[in-house]
Amino acid sequence: MIYKNYRRLLIFIFSALLGLLSSLTMPAWSNFSSLHANAASPLELAREGEQRYNAGELEAAAKLWEAAAEAYEKVGDRDGMTKSLINKSQALQDLGLYPKACNTLLQAFAIQNPNCSQIQIEQLQKNLAQKSDSLSLTQAIGLHSLGDVLRRQGLLQKSQEILQLSLSSIGESAEKSGVLVSLGNTERILGNQIRDRWDYDVVTDIIDRKSVVDALGPYNQAVNYYIQATKVASAPPIPKIQAQLNQFQLLLEMKRWWSEQTQRRIASWARFSESKLIQRGKDFLSGLELQLSQDAQALQNQILPNLATLAPSRAAIYAQINFADSLMQSGQINQVEPLLENALQQSRTLQSRRTETYALGYLGKLYDKQGQLNRAIKLTQQALILAQEQDISGDAREITYLWQSQLGSLLRKQGDPKGAIAAYTAAFNILQSLRSDLNANNQDVQFDFLQEVKPVYLELADLLLKSNLTDKELNSLMVSNSIINREKSENKNSQKRLELARQVIESLQLAELDNFFQDPCSETANVALQIDNIDANAAVIYPIVLPERLEVILSVPGKPLQQVVVPISEQEVNETLDRLYDNLDNLSINNSARNILSTSNPNPQELKENLQTLLPIFGEVYNWLIKPFEAELDPKQIKNLVFVLNGRLQRVPIAALYDGQNYLIEKYGIALVPSLQLLAPQQLEKKQLKVLAAGVSEQIKVQGQFFAALVNVPKELDQIQQTFPASEKLLNQEFTIKTIQKQLKSNFPVIHLATHGLFSSNPQKNFIITGDGQSISINELSALLKEPGTTIELLVLSACETATGDERAVLGLAGMAVRSGARSTLATLWPVGDASTAQFMGQFYEDLKKPEAKQADALRKAQLSLLESLKLNPPFEELQNLPPHPYYWASYVLVGNWQ
Repeated sequence: MIYKNYRRLLIFIFSALLGLLSSLTMPAWSNFSSLHANAASPLELAREGEQRYNAGELEAAAKLWEAAAEAYEKVGDRDGMTKSLINKSQALQDLGLYPKACNTLLQAFAIQNPNCSQIQIEQLQKNLAQKSDSLSLTQAIGLHSLGDVLRRQGLLQKSQEILQLSLSSIGESAEKSGVLVSLGNTERILGNQIRDRWDYDVVTDIIDRKSVVDALGPYNQAVNYYIQATKVASAPPIPKIQAQLNQFQLLLEMKRWWSEQTQRRIASWARFSESKLIQRGKDFLSGLELQLSQDAQALQNQILPNLATLAPSRAAIYAQINFADSLMQSGQINQVEPLLENALQQSRTLQSRRTETYALGYLGKLYDKQGQLNRAIKLTQQALILAQEQDISGDAREITYLWQSQLGSLLRKQGDPKGAIAAYTAAFNILQSLRSDLNANNQDVQFDFLQEVKPVYLELADLLLKSNLTDKELNSLMVSNSIINREKSENKNSQKRLELARQVIESLQLAELDNFFQDPCSETANVALQIDNIDANAAVIYPIVLPERLEVILSVPGKPLQQVVVPISEQEVNETLDRLYDNLDNLSINNSARNILSTSNPNPQELKENLQTLLPIFGEVYNWLIKPFEAELDPKQIKNLVFVLNGRLQRVPIAALYDGQNYLIEKYGIALVPSLQLLAPQQLEKKQLKVLAAGVSEQIKVQGQFFAALVNVPKELDQIQQTFPASEKLLNQEFTIKTIQKQLKSNFPVIHLATHGLFSSNPQKNFIITGDGQSISINELSALLKEPGTTIELLVLSACETATGDERAVLGLAGMAVRSGARSTLATLWPVGDASTAQFMGQFYEDLKKPEAKQADALRKAQLSLLESLKLNPPFEELQNLPPHPYYWASYVLVGNWQ
């Protein structure tokens, strides 16, 4: 048998989920040369595996390479075995089986009992780093593949480090370009994380300074790697064009994101006639778009001729589809059809079913954009059938999901709501099944949440809420985890429809929480919980913001679900909530309450005008969420209102909703929950209740930053100890990570932390300060509170605040509590003076002590005590005849279990 002395070109697999081409180096060899005369059998297995892989038969390829690896091992050919295992791992990656792919790679590196744990990865990294100068090309390629797997599992830092090690040991071989593309892909996702965790003020500051450099900063390293990848002289054409395609798509994404963010700021500034800021925003955006457009056009001019030179292959097909999708995103649809038709033809010539389903699906997307609905539907259905044919063991769910979702959208446009509901339900069920995979740390199925996942939930809820499906049609939907209480109403059909919609919204909340933390941070109840099962004196309100209307579902114990339609568009809702934020807490607006009250000598007239502006806005939100249900919310039965909020509603201080005479807190207790399914509903055990109360009262310097003294903290902690004598107090230097850890062994059900801290979407910005000048990150705090044997019922974060303008920070609070095992969290949306905090907390714990008091009751009474004292002693004479300003008292929120 003649062995050809060449290496196979790199194989690149399209990732529709991340919008990237993921550079992969497998199968790495068509030449399995061996010193052993009896090695023909393993060689034949390896080559047949390659043939099956090239034909798109991935499972068969993986099994053949596994058999080849075993055969090579028997004849003592370690190199042949390693190559076969690396190739097997590639097939597993393509199937989406990333944990298995990772274990296979560790096996290739001779790791015993591989389980892809962080310890094993770090040990391998340490061992290979010590001999990086002498690593073989086989090992370098194995590291490249491992770096790709780790990225898909969300382990971005490790992916980056492993790929750097691969790069340093791969030399100037043809594979260097592929490693650089992979590094670019990892850096791009790291850049997304940095950008998405900027709070409102950081983005505003970049726009205000017109700093294009800072705006593009998170992606500098990704762009550098992509550019380097195109300059590797020995590289084949595919990795070079892959780098160009990924960079092109990144430029388009940055342009879209910054346009949305800048237009939002300009709208805020326009409300306050901030002409200078408006002009700065426009200047920033025009400068940034000019630079990005020029760079994108230059790349586009290179990509088109480069694509034309590629020989037909799966990699070339994916490259054409990737480019076609980018052109559609940039509005250049006139150039798309030839690319996709060519990709489809090549797929059929090569008999590649997977590439064919993508080509058909994206052609459907193109015809949708051109208004050719019938053609779009037909092609999407063909793509879906092909995807389902390949979904032998659930390994093509992500492809199936894409086309079910697209089909739902198309059928809705065509005026077939029943067909659209069926398609969206199928997509929804796939997303629910993929959520269970996330628990196995398979994070590549975390689609672009805002662009691809959230719309499926909202579209399905939208269609269900206005559908007139029959009983049989509703039963046939079989929504995941759907248990409907059929005895709840005489109008069973209507109740099923609303119950399904409610469950979809609950699932959206869970999906958003998973996406926020980049892992499923919570176990959920295995049934669809309803308020009847939790609290007979509470009602749950689900506001659902849809493009053309606001829907609100009310769940009251023992009564049918109720639905109200508010005829207001999503744009109007967001504009109203932005006005509320601008006037209340926006640091970039001079006359926001936060800026007025942060000065040493606040202007009473400005504060009065601010309150007179805010009250009608709080009234408007009250009219949306509460007024339609006033007759149902009898305060004699309903004591607490529980809100499941999403989007910009999450940063609204719900307690301050205003009916024209009273604030909502004056009628009901208020709690926020991300989802009823996350609750472990039970009332706080008051007998022998004790609190671990820790705080910092002195001015403290942490990492060069000074934090002001909180002089009322000792009083706050003393009050807690007087109320609950079994409590433990840790003040200033006594409050350290070690002392907290030691005290937690005594099992305190309530943890009270009175210190500086911040909660935001950015884990690096989430911290609390200890008395020895250290900062504890949220992850560290969560781990600390989750020590074996500890059960935290309530975590109180006094003096901490949630990040300004960060709509997902409250979600972070909820998730942090869930992750740490705390059933609920009490925190503030904005900074509160420590004198009023001490008063508030004293009252809160006094009421919490009462045998029948729920946490929401105690919170309500503490807020009412602040309200009453402000009514009796207003801070300024000008405010005498007005309700107390919400900024003084409405910041406190209870997230999670309210009982």
